[in-house]
Amino acid sequence: MVRVISIISLGEGTGKTTTALNLGLLLHNMNNRVLVFDTDFNKHNMIDHLDIHNLPVDIGHVLDGESHINNAIYKHTTGLRIIPSKIHDYQDLSYHFQDLLGDYDFIILDTPSKQPDLDVVLKNSNEAIIVHHPKYSSKIILDASDLLERHKILNLGIVLNGVTDGSVDEIFKNPVLVKIPEHKDVVRAFALKNPVVYTHPKSLVTKRFELLAKLLG
Repeated sequence: MVRVISIISLGEGTGKTTTALNLGLLLHNMNNRVLVFDTDFNKHNMIDHLDIHNLPVDIGHVLDGESHINNAIYKHTTGLRIIPSKIHDYQDLSYHFQDLLGDYDFIILDTPSKQPDLDVVLKNSNEAIIVHHPKYSSKIILDASDLLERHKILNLGIVLNGVTDGSVDEIFKNPVLVKIPEHKDVVRAFALKNPVVYTHPKSLVTKRFELLAKLLG
């Protein structure tokens, strides 16, 4: 059965896209069939991270009924399959999403931070990871946990970005799965338009993401 894991945060700029891409690639490298789907249709985060342009078919064409969702899948140079976002509304997302479920072991959803868009996306998910950054109050973790509970989605725990090893191991009864430090390799990877686990395989950041992938895979 496919595991659909939403990467969520109720704050902006916490590292959802970085987490989704690097986790997805590591799970792919572990011989899983993986799709990373950028469902934040208010932005172009995945496109910005990977410098993807001029796709013949995008998710907008799919949602407009002009193409099948499989045609919107982009195969990255690493072999990872990705659906980049497109500025669009969320009408019929769940209808088209059903066509993906038989083809993958993992579908990683990079989600919007704003409701009600996030509510629509979460209808397609069965598990979630909360991403947090210390620039925000931990109260938003509690709010995210409550949201997952209302949607009856399994809360796997928290990825803490921009932190030190000495930070907490649990927040509001949510276990901290991994702690990702602020690191120049993340900035360098963004400049190179590739996931950090690909551009810097020996980086401390890569090792932390590897721990996360092993927990899931």
